[in-house]
Amino acid sequence: MEQVVNAAISILFDGVAYGMLLFIISVGLSITMGLMGFANLAHGAFAMVGGYVLVSLITGFGVPFLIALVLASVFV
Repeated sequence: MEQVVNAAISILFDGVAYGMLLFIISVGLSITMGLMGFANLAHGAFAMVGGYVLVSLITGFGVPFLIALVLASVFV
């Protein structure tokens, strides 16, 4: 029973975190679209590069998540 509760909490947390990420990206795109009048695809490209840097730091170099998050934010 404990494993089911832990799995449900983990799935809920991951879903909320992913939803927040999509919200931040979509708000940035809609602000850019509203100000410029056209979709700027560089916004999505920077989000993608940041994600790749984050995953590369964690898997390739063994950097802890929070430190990798800060480094990826500074890099991009």
